[in-house]
Amino acid sequence: MTYKIITDSGSNVVTLPNQNFASVPITIMAGGKEYVDDANLDIHQMTDELSQLSSKSSTACPNIGQWMEAFAGAEKIVAITITGALSGSYSAAIKAREQYLETHPDAQIFVLDSRSAGPRMQLLLEYAAQLLAEDCDFMTLTQKLSDYQTKTGLLFSLESLTNLVNNGRISTTAAKVSNLLKLRIIGTDTDGKLASVGKARGQAKAISLLLKEMQANNFNGKKACISHCFNETGAKALKEKILAVAPDCEISINETRGVCSYYAEVGGLLVGFETA
Repeated sequence: MTYKIITDSGSNVVTLPNQNFASVPITIMAGGKEYVDDANLDIHQMTDELSQLSSKSSTACPNIGQWMEAFAGAEKIVAITITGALSGSYSAAIKAREQYLETHPDAQIFVLDSRSAGPRMQLLLEYAAQLLAEDCDFMTLTQKLSDYQTKTGLLFSLESLTNLVNNGRISTTAAKVSNLLKLRIIGTDTDGKLASVGKARGQAKAISLLLKEMQANNFNGKKACISHCFNETGAKALKEKILAVAPDCEISINETRGVCSYYAEVGGLLVGFETA
């Protein structure tokens, strides 16, 4: 049986070593231009152009056809999507599953709404890969992956709120106050939706608050994934903070792709972590 792990570009993951893997792109639409979040997207150019805009912007999820194309050739499929609260990617994947099973009735397809984004999705994808490497049967894999999802968390620090305003996620007034006071917003994914948990002035205080919130959310000290939008200095500083309290923690750092760069903006940090 041919296994395949599939995600959308909200995960920031472009490859999974030793796995049959695919990523379907989300599209960012702004200023009359479409930015397809695939391997060819110039993230630096996109963030530069978006920073100059004050008009409405939005995202478009992968369509059913794109998910169907990603499913092709596989008989056992694990698909993990960005939160359904931000995108229609999960709904499209479910509809693609239904259509694929009409012509491939023996296939097994598990579609998981991550109820999150970025590095928390990365944790789920890497755990799915681990289970496949262990020759876990499909039903056990789906149960273990669902259980693991409940033992992960996401936190983020945002330096700019421009795109969230242009996307209608927060009010212009709230963004102006944060910019005026040079505050970073610290947030999480509550029930799949972005929610603020605090504010901090400056990156150092923001990183300290991220760690504090990780600990408050029962961080187990074993694994964390950090993503950053052109803020490697901040990502490394957060890694050092985590290692100071959890010296054996496995920590990876990567750059945000298109959709997470759109939401996090330049300077943004996201951290996915395992919980007890």
